[in-house]
Amino acid sequence: MNHEKLDYILEKSFNTEPGYSLSDGFAQKVTSRIVAKNQGLTDLYEYLYLSALVLFLIGIAAGTYYLVNKEVLLQIFKFISGNALQVAMVALILNFILFADRVLLRLLFRSIPQHLQRSGEES
Repeated sequence: MNHEKLDYILEKSFNTEPGYSLSDGFAQKVTSRIVAKNQGLTDLYEYLYLSALVLFLIGIAAGTYYLVNKEVLLQIFKFISGNALQVAMVALILNFILFADRVLLRLLFRSIPQHLQRSGEES
């Protein structure tokens, strides 16, 4: 394509109206969907970082007890091994509460207003 033909096409496209139009809230809808998708990943990463931080702090505390008083740490491990099922259930429940707080509830509260807006548009 030569420059004159390209200039003609550009000039024509700037001077004529497009054959379509977007809704008034188009940009807002696209932006909110992109933000919601990225926010979900951010919430999941935040949950994973907090879980890793809790495990790291437990490891630091166990290491400190090991250096200070090995008997206390051995008693803690003895208690955990003796009550493994109860300790595992408490750990799973606490982990689920953290997951629900950091990921599920935020996802739920972001999706409810969108469903309410859609049902309001249909009526």
